[in-house]
Amino acid sequence: MSTSIVESVRHHIDKAPISVTQYIVFAIAFMLNVVDGFDVVAMSVAMPSLTADWGISATEKGYILSAALIGMTLGAMFLAPFADKIGRRNILLIATVMIGVSMVVTGFIPQSVEWMIAIRAVSGLGIGIIFANSATIGAEFAPEKARNLVVTIIVMGYAAGATIVGPIANAIIESSGWEMVFVYGGLFTLLMTVVLYFYLPESIEFIATQQGNENDKLYKINSILSSMGCTAMRELPVHQVEKQRISVTNLFKADLGKQTVGVWVIYFMGFMSLYFLMSWIPTLFVNSGYERAEGIAALTLYNLGAVACIVLIGLIATKIKLAKPIAIYFIGSALFLAVVAYWQPTSVFWLNTLIFIIGFLLQGAFTAMYAMAARVYPTSVRATGIGWAAGLGRIGAILSPIVAGYLVAAQWGMYDLFMLFALPLLIAGVIVYWFKH
Repeated sequence: MSTSIVESVRHHIDKAPISVTQYIVFAIAFMLNVVDGFDVVAMSVAMPSLTADWGISATEKGYILSAALIGMTLGAMFLAPFADKIGRRNILLIATVMIGVSMVVTGFIPQSVEWMIAIRAVSGLGIGIIFANSATIGAEFAPEKARNLVVTIIVMGYAAGATIVGPIANAIIESSGWEMVFVYGGLFTLLMTVVLYFYLPESIEFIATQQGNENDKLYKINSILSSMGCTAMRELPVHQVEKQRISVTNLFKADLGKQTVGVWVIYFMGFMSLYFLMSWIPTLFVNSGYERAEGIAALTLYNLGAVACIVLIGLIATKIKLAKPIAIYFIGSALFLAVVAYWQPTSVFWLNTLIFIIGFLLQGAFTAMYAMAARVYPTSVRATGIGWAAGLGRIGAILSPIVAGYLVAAQWGMYDLFMLFALPLLIAGVIVYWFKH
């Protein structure tokens, strides 16, 4: 497929100031990631109370915590790529309905580990779709000069959702029980579906690359460009559109092969450590003799550090390429995990300070990876590329809570696990340094 039509559309977006329509798109994409972060971390926060109610074992905890991650993997790999066929807007609508309904159902299921795993997996399917496509639609509405910053801030919504869930869930659990954390979260997600339906336009780049009547396409494109204050296109460039088949083999064509493998390994390693910490911090604190509230506070600080760093790395991304800062942040987070494991501070203040720094470095680096991945892949395979990277990476996310569950059952302590999960971050940092984006 000729890229002239995409380049023409991008030229109109790049030369105009950012409009209210674009800010609305960025805000919706950000809030969808807030929902994602809230849902995933809600189970981590609710786990001590769920354990007390249901009397589940450490290994069962691991499987429950990984259930949503399994769904996220399948959703990102096999459902998110359909955005390259049916549109970013349509796939996001489907995803928010899946998450909202499954979260509400989570609050009413009978006492069954098997049912909990199944429902959490369904929720994860929707989360996997959103995580890939919110970044994609943000990148396609953002002008070139602000694209890295926009995508990074959109993905920051995940960390923001993960940050607010701690104090919110703690208050809800004390007053209404852990079940209502999911009911309220699901209702808010369904509200976001309504907002998305009425206010989120389709990606212009997506419309431009589809088959169909040229006049209809031109009308749709100009309608959106007009709402953005951009100059209308008089005609679409002469081009040939090849029917795009959704296939992972497209990610290995031309010069994409080596970059695709590199992105996959980075996501796998990063997700292993990221989701180990996100899933197990509250439980590990309780196992180490701290109060449940102290464990939730530590998880909140871990995610709050992420929000702070994501803003910083987003601003850096407007000035320099992302690969080098990401590499430094990955390696830095590995070193600070090792410091915690070696020092084993008994002071809650110092332990939380170090966890804040780890969240600052690790989640900031990982979030910036989405902005970098959006630049690695062209429009025609962007959702597929980001979806498969996030999907295969989440195999690491699935494994780490389960592995941690077995290690906790084998009497591994918090500091032993911190040292173990520092290693994948070191590997990710070394690999990402090779990229030029």
